[in-house]
Amino acid sequence: MGRERIRPARVLATLLMVAFIAGSVTCFDNLEEEIARLTGLAEDLSDWHEIEMPDYVDESVASGLIDNSHHSLWTHLKTAADHIDPHRFFSDSVAGAYEPAQDSATIGVAGLGHVQDRESLESDAETITDELSRNPDDVGAVHRPGSPYRPSPSGGHPDAEPHDPQPPPFDRTPLFQHHFNTFFNTPLETGFFGAGLPSFNFFDIHANQPWWKGENVCTEREEKEEDVNANGGEVAVNGDGDDDGYSFRGFSMFNMNVETCTMKQNKYVCTSIKDVNGRRRTEKVTRQCCHGYGRSRRASPNAHCEKLDLHSMEETAEKLGAKEFIATLKKSGLETTLDNAVTLFVVPDGAYSSFAEQMWENNLVAFDPMARSKRAIDFASMTARDVILAHTVNGSYHIEDVSNEQLLKTDLPGANIRINIYPRRPTATKRQQHSDELPYRYTANCAPLVTVNRLTDHGIVHVVDRVLVPARNTLMDIVEARDDMTLLRTFLEMTGLDKQLREKEGTFTLFAPNDDAFLKLDKDIRRKLKAGNGCAMNILKNHILDLTFCSMAAADGVKTSTSNMLNERLEFEYAADNADSMEPVTEGLPASEGTDSNKPAQRIRINGQATIQESDVMASNGVLHVIDTVLPTDSGMPISTTLANHNLTIFKQLLVDAGLEDEFDDMSNRTFFIPSDQAFEQTDAGRYWIRQLKEHPENLRNNAALREFLEYHVVEPLIKTCSLEEKMLPTKAAKDVRVNLYTTNPVFSTVMNRATVNCARLVHFNEETCGSVVHQIDRVLDVPKMNLMEALAANPDYSMFLRMVSATNLTELLSSSEAGLTVLVPKNDVFLEVNEWYQDTLKNKDELERIIRAHVLPNVICCTGIVPSEWPFVRTTETVDGNQLRLNRSRRPEVENAGITKCDIVAQNGIIHEINDVINVQAKRGTVAAGGSNTFPSFGSLARPLNFWFK
Repeated sequence: MGRERIRPARVLATLLMVAFIAGSVTCFDNLEEEIARLTGLAEDLSDWHEIEMPDYVDESVASGLIDNSHHSLWTHLKTAADHIDPHRFFSDSVAGAYEPAQDSATIGVAGLGHVQDRESLESDAETITDELSRNPDDVGAVHRPGSPYRPSPSGGHPDAEPHDPQPPPFDRTPLFQHHFNTFFNTPLETGFFGAGLPSFNFFDIHANQPWWKGENVCTEREEKEEDVNANGGEVAVNGDGDDDGYSFRGFSMFNMNVETCTMKQNKYVCTSIKDVNGRRRTEKVTRQCCHGYGRSRRASPNAHCEKLDLHSMEETAEKLGAKEFIATLKKSGLETTLDNAVTLFVVPDGAYSSFAEQMWENNLVAFDPMARSKRAIDFASMTARDVILAHTVNGSYHIEDVSNEQLLKTDLPGANIRINIYPRRPTATKRQQHSDELPYRYTANCAPLVTVNRLTDHGIVHVVDRVLVPARNTLMDIVEARDDMTLLRTFLEMTGLDKQLREKEGTFTLFAPNDDAFLKLDKDIRRKLKAGNGCAMNILKNHILDLTFCSMAAADGVKTSTSNMLNERLEFEYAADNADSMEPVTEGLPASEGTDSNKPAQRIRINGQATIQESDVMASNGVLHVIDTVLPTDSGMPISTTLANHNLTIFKQLLVDAGLEDEFDDMSNRTFFIPSDQAFEQTDAGRYWIRQLKEHPENLRNNAALREFLEYHVVEPLIKTCSLEEKMLPTKAAKDVRVNLYTTNPVFSTVMNRATVNCARLVHFNEETCGSVVHQIDRVLDVPKMNLMEALAANPDYSMFLRMVSATNLTELLSSSEAGLTVLVPKNDVFLEVNEWYQDTLKNKDELERIIRAHVLPNVICCTGIVPSEWPFVRTTETVDGNQLRLNRSRRPEVENAGITKCDIVAQNGIIHEINDVINVQAKRGTVAAGGSNTFPSFGSLARPLNFWFK
């Protein structure tokens, strides 16, 4: 096909010809308006060039479609078209268009008859699937993987097996719909050709009309309009919009339109938000199969709503095996309830009979004498009528329309049904489970839903595997009513957690240890629990989740995990119950995953340590499970135990010998900086205390110096690494420690990933213990006794540098308690090598002060903060005189031309580094001294954030 410029007249003629052909089937509502619209479309296409198109497309039509600038677009279309029979595709399309229509609003070509509300299909589609209501007798209507597909018979139930096997209809997933709609960013209803071209299905995107645009679909609209912030939508363009600017006159407000759509099995919901001149309008349009109609989960995505074979709620429930439940309902005088639109949670006959017998035998109070006091709060004053009302909810609730943790209000005052949704256990194969199986498992008050979404002529029926006990009491009410949880009640009240468990609006899961479980604990742990300190708080929080975790959430054969209120992981799995292995236990197992009677009893174990003895005790604000063992946690252990668990033996032994172990264990809301054993061996102060432990342990009891040393490692309050800041922190020894943060990243100089305290680096951190936190450091913290000036005077090797400092006006600076400086000090032997220069400098006051200021930094830079720094990522820091000094690390840390021979001599107001050379800087900032090595400009400072640049 040759390439030539397409004329608008030719395009218009082509479009009108196609429209004329379509006119034999149906007429436009307004032919003149359609001609005008096609004329505008032809003008838009006037710039297009021809490209190669499939053979079965007429040139006169193809030439008006695609510009050669969009060749890749057509390539995708042509590739898709190569997989189909073009003759069959064309003939099927045209035949479908000319097929006799039974309803003028549903003629084969969609969009040309009566068009409903127009909404975009470009949506966030959800994949939640469900099980449609079907006649309970139609058991065989199951499509299994690998079996031939048979469409549902017209007018019958979508799940029913047809008598006449038919090959699946040709799936006309619109070949052009995806690409053209994406290209032009238009809704499906308007598409590439607006309302579509009738009876020419090759270009007709309405050939695959979505199900929610078809018959038997009911539409609901919700609208809300409100004022928005007066300045929220206003956009100022170039000031006042003067003539010399690029202003848009007449547009003073920014109008924003946002639309999102969600498609479920039987529902399509679009929410539109429009901000117009300070008014926000929210419109929600819900399209769903009308009552009595539905779509099969096994049908194609575009399958329309088909009529269901519905029965009365009474008949449906009886066919589902709940005859006794319905009989009780009638005896209670609640027959009229079934005439309303309600959701009924029915109980199978076996489970309901067992419940009724136990209620009768125990005078409507308890299941058995052992459980009488435990269950009395659940069944007191309940009647058969109350039981039915507790299973009845006004309104029709399809399972896919109910969210996790949603409370459904029942007809029994004060009783709600809590719905929870849990994933299924993973399967060995992609589709090992039944084809009708839902992808999620559902519970009502932690009772598994074994059958869902059975539509009736008035409402919906769900089947639960046991009677739903009304949840009217909070978790704390349940704990207080049980005589086997007296210790738990005491500990909750001591820590204040009882108030949280009384919240009616909250949602919690409490793994409640009984009294026997607490008696297993070490007496010291029980003492700390009774004290109600941080240990007790963390131990109890280890047993609480801020969500509803029913026993059904744990799947047999796999591990299920979640996080508690301490953000620590709990793992759940089924294991054999050795205490009662002769009797199978299915409590807590999903109905579809019950245990074999020949297998030993199975109970849920938590972290392999505690076993759930009694599960799914429902409360109004969550669920309670009774466990036989207190769940241990490192964050609930005292500091002495944490030190032992992390092999911090020297510090722990010093605590014991000083008689401070109990005092430290009782601390809460503290930050502990604990040196490792290796840190003790590598520092002078650490080696001193090691010798005292070995040689004079008897002298450490009540030793004041040792107490100060140990308390100097304790800071208040609790600070995790994410909250550390560069500042002084008060210690329990009434002396401050200095925290510094550094970056080791050569590019992102503001990302701090290294922390020090008094220049001791944090090597392990954020270990929680009894309401406190432990950070492990690589050196001991010795209490500094002198300021910088006093430290210089105390070391005879610094006498020549001290003489230079004393000759200047910097003495007061180095003595200030508020300083926070780093002093680079050459030892005397360095000055002796250049003694002549040293003597001359002492006589030149200006030069002397310049030299000393070049050795003083206005911030604390520990050696651990000096990392390798090569071009182009050269790091510098600034002196008090404004000069830039380059920082680097090779064999040792380096500052400009000097290497650091001794690091981090900590003083009260800063630190000292010994260096092996005199810092060589120029008199003026930015120039290079003769023989100096500062050949690059400043490339990031540790003193203050500087921008990086390349030379």
